[in-house]
Amino acid sequence: MSATIRTIFTASLLLFWSNLFGQTATTLQDCYRLAEANTAIANNPQLFEKIAALKLDNIDASRLPTLQWNAKATWQNEVFGLPFNIPGVELDIPKYNVLTNLEASYVLLDGGLAEAKKIVEKTKLAVDNQSVTVELNKLREQVDRYFFGALLLQEQSKSLELTLKDLEAKTTQIEAAVRHGVALESEVLKLKVEQLKVRSKIEEMGSDRRALLSVLGSLIGQTLDENAKLEVPSWQLAVGSQQSLRPEITLFDLQKKQVMASSDMIDAQWKPRVAAFATTGVGYPDPLNFFDDKISPYFIGGVQFSWKFWDWKQAEREREVLSVQTQLIENQKQTFTQTLQHQDGKFREDVAKLQNQIRRDEEIAKLQAELLKQLSSQLENGVATATDYLLQSDAELQARLAMEAHRVQLAQAEAAWRTWVGAAKD
Repeated sequence: MSATIRTIFTASLLLFWSNLFGQTATTLQDCYRLAEANTAIANNPQLFEKIAALKLDNIDASRLPTLQWNAKATWQNEVFGLPFNIPGVELDIPKYNVLTNLEASYVLLDGGLAEAKKIVEKTKLAVDNQSVTVELNKLREQVDRYFFGALLLQEQSKSLELTLKDLEAKTTQIEAAVRHGVALESEVLKLKVEQLKVRSKIEEMGSDRRALLSVLGSLIGQTLDENAKLEVPSWQLAVGSQQSLRPEITLFDLQKKQVMASSDMIDAQWKPRVAAFATTGVGYPDPLNFFDDKISPYFIGGVQFSWKFWDWKQAEREREVLSVQTQLIENQKQTFTQTLQHQDGKFREDVAKLQNQIRRDEEIAKLQAELLKQLSSQLENGVATATDYLLQSDAELQARLAMEAHRVQLAQAEAAWRTWVGAAKD
């Protein structure tokens, strides 16, 4: 096996084991998905589905034959009588009445009312589910706040760690110079004091980051310790390049559809209805023949027709109410869309400003690093003092911190824009 092949094989093996056992960085998209799954309202769609299924079953059941058992006992102080006597006929109608029966009915034609109710329930289910989507989208703003807060401290801590390593290395060099009598002991002490300051900043940032990770972990239902790594998002879509897909837009459309579905119910309520019915029971005296004062069975059956064809324009006014409600929803949609359009320009400006700042930060950091390199050489040769070096080290550090802050702010602004327009989470 050649050296090149061995090198490639070894590198591939190390990469495999590092991916297998190494800590994977947590992405913003992962946090979105975990936060949505962790919140209680994520289970609401299943409950809405269950409620809708039960209501639809009840609507279907309303079209099935019904059976009802009735019983009644009455007493009255006066009964039917003739103003004259019939020879050989003696009326003895009791003043009490006992009746029990079974009533059965079946709707043959309901004017489409059942189907209209089904449509209303289905549109309501769609509205309820979309409302959950709207609430879940709001959750992304909370995730953004704590994710980018922890990410900023993570990236700035890296810069502080680099500065600390540089100071430690420089301290070692100056200590060697002190031993050879080239530098003063006070120069070493100044470098060590600065190391303590940097370590203190690292510890302070670590504490703040742990607090943010604790809240973020609570949102996503995961434990995020101080070693958790957050990945800086990289977006494929530029700000302003996508039409708004906010779930509220879909919710407004579904709400209008729900209102208009009620119009079918209004139409169905004013259409003819036909039902078959049957009643059988036992009464005393005979409920169909009051001359029969014995316990008697009886049966009644038939077809019933009803049609409320004149409503004094009630249906027309109800439809007008629905039309006004639809217009109100449309007004809300237009206002919401206009707000999105107004904010789109602000996001464009913010992103452009941060991009320009990052370009300047990179140039400044590069120049500050070059100056620090020169002072480092001068310090080694005794031309510059530790104070001069520390001042430039701090300036170089501040330049890198500013650059990292602007990079994270840019990613946060892009994430806020994606949340604002309802862009996909992936």
